[in-house]
Amino acid sequence: MEKTCVMIKPLFDTFAQLPYQIDYAQHHFNAGNYTHLSRLTQAQLDDLTFCLKYLQKVGIKSENSFNRFRNEIEKLLLWLWFKHNCGLTSINKQLLTTYTLFCQSPDATWCTLQHNARFKLRNGERRVNENWRPFKSAVMSYESRASMFTVLNHFCDALTQAAIIKDNPVKALRKNDVILNKKNKPITRSKAINENMLRDAFARYKNDIHKMRNLFLLYLIKKKQLPLQAFSQQNAGGEPLLAHLDLTEQVLYVFDNNQLTPHRLCDIGLQIATCYKQLRGSALTVDAPLFHRERGNGSYEVRQLRRLITAMEKEIS
Repeated sequence: MEKTCVMIKPLFDTFAQLPYQIDYAQHHFNAGNYTHLSRLTQAQLDDLTFCLKYLQKVGIKSENSFNRFRNEIEKLLLWLWFKHNCGLTSINKQLLTTYTLFCQSPDATWCTLQHNARFKLRNGERRVNENWRPFKSAVMSYESRASMFTVLNHFCDALTQAAIIKDNPVKALRKNDVILNKKNKPITRSKAINENMLRDAFARYKNDIHKMRNLFLLYLIKKKQLPLQAFSQQNAGGEPLLAHLDLTEQVLYVFDNNQLTPHRLCDIGLQIATCYKQLRGSALTVDAPLFHRERGNGSYEVRQLRRLITAMEKEIS
């Protein structure tokens, strides 16, 4: 690939701007918007176009998903181009191993201590914000690293399907990643919550499926003191399903060390669980997740679960 100058500048705008970026890419960004991308080589432009179209598909499901995937893919693409002078076709296990090590402690020039918008509107044109950087911290948290692997896995599946790479190396990397090894996995526990608050909230929200979901989550984390990670995407392959909730036995089965462990529900917990399951309805598949999403499918990230809990605590306190 032809070498180009180092350019730690944003590649992707908001979801609403993606159709325009895709159109501009077809004309090599020779228009007034995103002109910094006109310096890309043809190979880099091909990479960028593929990513733009991929992110457009992701963003249809959820804007939160789009933002998360955009951030991770942008870092990867910038690193491939300007750290290793290669592109998407070069992705393999060895290269991604090096990349994930870089992400754990990126160069200071790639980091900023505060949020900066990618682009600013100047004279009706989208112009680069020179203060923007790909990373907001010089050290990656456990949760951010787990989220990175989730995005990379999905993205590499898409690259494989498009025959851009031969196979997806992320699953093997994630399985053997030292930092995400379960022995080092931090456990998130919370202060217990007053049971009377749960009873009052139950009476208030028993007809609202979304509030009942949040209340059940709050009960499990704050009352039962179960680890938050157990209910998230970070608990890869072990996220609880609605089928793991046994109302007859009054228990919820949660994966612990790759084994389903029963956790007995107290009276108010059983009432909340029963109500929530009834609100979910009977026409559900056996692999329906324990906690439904208002948009999209699958389980939540830890940060998303925290937001649900925080919102519910504020409402009932």
